[in-house]
Amino acid sequence: MFVKDFLWLLFKENLLINWVYRHVLGSFFPILQQQVPACKLSDKGSYKARKLKKPIFSVAGYTSGTTNQPMTVYRSVKSILLEEYMVKTFLALHRVPLKAKIAVLRGDMIKASTDNTPPFWRFAPFTGRVFFSSFHLSPENVPAYLQQLSKEKPDIIMAYPSSITFLAKQAKLLGWVPDWSFSGVFTSSETFTPENQQICRDVFGKVFDHYGQAERVAALQQCAFGHYHVREDYSVVEFVDDEHGTKIVGTNVHNSAMPLRRYDTGDYVEGLNNLGNCPCGNHAPYVTRILGRDDDYLLLPDGRHIGRMDVAFKGIAGLLECQLVQADDKTLEVHFVLEPSHARAQLEQDLATALQQRVGDMLELKFIQQRSIARTKAGKFRSVIRLNAGNSSVSN
Repeated sequence: MFVKDFLWLLFKENLLINWVYRHVLGSFFPILQQQVPACKLSDKGSYKARKLKKPIFSVAGYTSGTTNQPMTVYRSVKSILLEEYMVKTFLALHRVPLKAKIAVLRGDMIKASTDNTPPFWRFAPFTGRVFFSSFHLSPENVPAYLQQLSKEKPDIIMAYPSSITFLAKQAKLLGWVPDWSFSGVFTSSETFTPENQQICRDVFGKVFDHYGQAERVAALQQCAFGHYHVREDYSVVEFVDDEHGTKIVGTNVHNSAMPLRRYDTGDYVEGLNNLGNCPCGNHAPYVTRILGRDDDYLLLPDGRHIGRMDVAFKGIAGLLECQLVQADDKTLEVHFVLEPSHARAQLEQDLATALQQRVGDMLELKFIQQRSIARTKAGKFRSVIRLNAGNSSVSN
């Protein structure tokens, strides 16, 4: 841990490096001509079929996304620099100090998940970052998290949307807000609904989300008005319509280790504005909402796909988290975390009403109360899980 943190300080997190990324590297990543290459759409399946070997001078990464289909990705040195440039300039855009104090709530394994006693954080001795566990968030443990944040007084929090939303909901119940100069929360890696963003803004003030993927074919970042602007210095991005809506298709330019052309991310958006006439002054195209992947839906016995299930839980009192697990074509498991002061029977009735408005009576609802919703091995939250028929267990 000490060696890793020292290398992080040396190559990624010091005043000189941050200044170079913010003010020098831009000349290596100019605005790209957003011309669509002449070829068919590709996706994860077609890429895996190519069975490429690891190129020389590249770094391997791994992703499964919400589809649970493992995939190895390769990054060239230039691609690695570009990704860091995206982060550094995003922070600079929102006036984060050059050498910021950072709290991280992004799936780091701090201790065994069975150890439910503080501390749920650890310190990085060279960079000064504080890493908080995403695996120990519960109503009982949140006061310890908030107390430690008040003690550390970070400039920013970098978090998974699900983790910071859970923390914000509990903070609102406790009447807690940051009592120091705070630059904002920066999120990525999960779908972040406008409703949950607002909950986080109520507590932390400023919240800015970054959209990307392990394949690194598209990047969209939020401005102060909440619009997701295309980073036109990152890749060539298209918005393609199909029977499910408008989805993101990207072509990378700076990753020679893994060239991807017209790659279908499977992620859908809403509120596309190609004119880029945003009051923030950024003239790049933007969308108002990232809806998430095309597999984030329930499958009804009559063949219908019911997506956008996050809105079903909007405004339901007493609900901290909820995950839908479709065990087969007849049963829907509703895993939920209840606020301690709320009645379970009332919450289940409210959830049933909201779900039946969207799926009718075609699925039998089975309510399962949890102390916390299990995360994936990477610490991410999956709101909808569809399992093979006959399999009623959740595998993360």
